[in-house]
Amino acid sequence: MSERLSPAVKLLKTDGSPLQVIVTRPENQAAPLMSLLQQAGAQPFSIPLLAIESLPESHEQRTTMLNLDLFHKVICISPNAAQLFLERMDQYWPQPPIGIQWVTPGQGSAKALEQWGLPVVYPTEGDNSEAMLNLPALQKVSGEKILLCKGESGRELLHEQLCARGAQVTLLPLYRRVCPALLAAEREILQEAEFDVVMISSSDALKNLVQCVGSSAPALFGKTILVSSPRLRLEARALGFKKIVQARGAGTQWQLAALATIASQR
Repeated sequence: MSERLSPAVKLLKTDGSPLQVIVTRPENQAAPLMSLLQQAGAQPFSIPLLAIESLPESHEQRTTMLNLDLFHKVICISPNAAQLFLERMDQYWPQPPIGIQWVTPGQGSAKALEQWGLPVVYPTEGDNSEAMLNLPALQKVSGEKILLCKGESGRELLHEQLCARGAQVTLLPLYRRVCPALLAAEREILQEAEFDVVMISSSDALKNLVQCVGSSAPALFGKTILVSSPRLRLEARALGFKKIVQARGAGTQWQLAALATIASQR
């Protein structure tokens, strides 16, 4: 099901011109957000600063999937993790095992699981590890077996806290994030800072932005960076960005609300 945009969201600057937005999501994930931005009157540009590369399945991971019905909870930490997990599960389980509680950080990750008819629990306030750890479903987990589906790298907070609460956590790394090669035209847009705001939703995308064009693009550091967490705000500040806006989370509704605020001040 495609997302719908509230008619109240308008991404026009005070002079009536469209807000120019750089979308840095992986190429295969940018289209829905690009469509919403266009509906709101913005002028989006897709410049992927991340690419998702699936990891090969090890013998140990195959055993984990065959024993999926032994887990009390399965957590998919991102839309990529959810989609790749479902592809793996489809190889071994014609019908998903019953009795598992499915958990994600937000609606975006939940959608893929819900399309398989799986009931998903996710926080409604915030969409990060801290918000997930506040879920009632993850409070009393002592002795429970939890499968944590994630990328090859990333934060360890969720894993550490669940273990501290007594859970038996099995990690299932499904993908790695890599830096895609930029086209000459994409690099020029970033170097010349020909936009109003760039959307950043991960540390890797932020680092890739600086790695790809930062040293030769002083104008870039004067542009507005929209981030999705306090951690990313601190990282952006440390890298030298001066105009940093923090959305309430990585969810589309919070990102659009933050962009609307930015547009109203232009």
